[in-house]
Amino acid sequence: MRTQKQVSAPRAENSTSLAVETDFSDGLIGFCRTFRAQPLAAETVRRSTDAITDTLACMLLGTSQALEPKLRRALFSPQPLKQVLTQFAPAALRVSSTDTQGSAALYLGTLAHAADFDDISHPAYCHATALLLPALLIRGVALGVSGEDLIRAHVVGVETLGQLGRRLNTAHYERGWHTTGTFGAIGATAALAFLENFTDDQMRGALGVSASLASGVRQNFGTMTKPLHAGLAARSAILATRLAEQDFTCAPDAIEGKFGFMKVFGGTAPASYAKQWGHPLEILTETGIGLKAYPCCAATHPAIDATRRLREALKDNSVEDIESIRVGASRFAMQPLIYDLPNTGLEGKFSMRYCIASAMIDGAVKIGTFEPDQIKRPAIERLMKKITVEIDPLVADDHEFAAIVELKLKSGREESIRIDVASGKPGNWLSETLLKEKFFDCLGAERLNSQAGQVLFKAAQQLAVQKSVEALYQALVQTLGEADVS
Repeated sequence: MRTQKQVSAPRAENSTSLAVETDFSDGLIGFCRTFRAQPLAAETVRRSTDAITDTLACMLLGTSQALEPKLRRALFSPQPLKQVLTQFAPAALRVSSTDTQGSAALYLGTLAHAADFDDISHPAYCHATALLLPALLIRGVALGVSGEDLIRAHVVGVETLGQLGRRLNTAHYERGWHTTGTFGAIGATAALAFLENFTDDQMRGALGVSASLASGVRQNFGTMTKPLHAGLAARSAILATRLAEQDFTCAPDAIEGKFGFMKVFGGTAPASYAKQWGHPLEILTETGIGLKAYPCCAATHPAIDATRRLREALKDNSVEDIESIRVGASRFAMQPLIYDLPNTGLEGKFSMRYCIASAMIDGAVKIGTFEPDQIKRPAIERLMKKITVEIDPLVADDHEFAAIVELKLKSGREESIRIDVASGKPGNWLSETLLKEKFFDCLGAERLNSQAGQVLFKAAQQLAVQKSVEALYQALVQTLGEADVS
């Protein structure tokens, strides 16, 4: 265990100032010092363990996505998955190189975000646990940390991502940056440095390196490169911390300096976004983390919820009786939804019209909704032509993707539903039953009766009392190996 160096306390909070801490790094270091000594509240543990459980499921789902063999062959040469996983074994990880650990984090992080079913965190507008968990798990196994250690580091990562969002969004996102890659590199590095009990100087060094590793553009939404951003962020954390451990030099103000991350990638955040570090914890806020109920862009979720409720109200009417559907969306929801009429399943995840048509016809939006044979169904194509999507003044400025869906039947009957908070958000959290259903849906048919999958779910849900994360990690590797891929 390293001896913690002492630095001056972060500047005092000015509750009326937009700059909650002018110096981001000081604020982070001060928060880490305080948080390490605090007991974990039960709700903090619940949200973190549920997010971790959810992300492990998404990693497993990632093995069935089209990008998996391409990614694996690029990283590990043409080897079957089971052979690649021998490099992931705990004993191998403890003696493996930074490159091997980084490649493992890149692989797992990309899998976790491959189906776009993993959690979201606002106001960062990123996929938090997909980019945080891989590096924390891999290094956690190598270091022999406990489940509580992992949870604490995850909470630090979510807090860091949130603070970046509170300073730079929504302007940063609207300029085209994908925050899973930009904020992600810094957030994952902060979480990993905390897990490794870095000194203050080492933390600054790791952050400084991560500032030069941050990237990711939204033009790549709807392609395999979007989930790659999560994997790259996870790999960046391992590289940045290993370099910092070797006293690799960087500017101490690479985050806040004149040509640092904040200025280069920055924007002006609304004053209402400002929050002290840890007061409350980001993971406990109404927007800090949300579990996805649907495997597609979160900007579609309130509208999907509304559509499913409207479908229930149709009763004796059929889809063919629909004259039109209007989706009133927020300006911010329109930002990531860059495909109107999709040609592929990945594009469909970023198409409001496709998601709404699927919800109305099928009554649900599931993993199979985005299979290639589903996109061009005649019924879907006919209904998409009846759907209009536009910014609605009533929800135009909502940053949680609130939506109004209006249904008009050929008979003249009209129905309208507004949804402000999507299923899975803190105000509408997934129940234990729904989380378990999602977990095993993600495992796929070939793992339906997987003993390792059962062990993994139980270990994840009981993470806080685990003296070591190794059993959790071994169950993950074993369950990954049950995938029917070559």
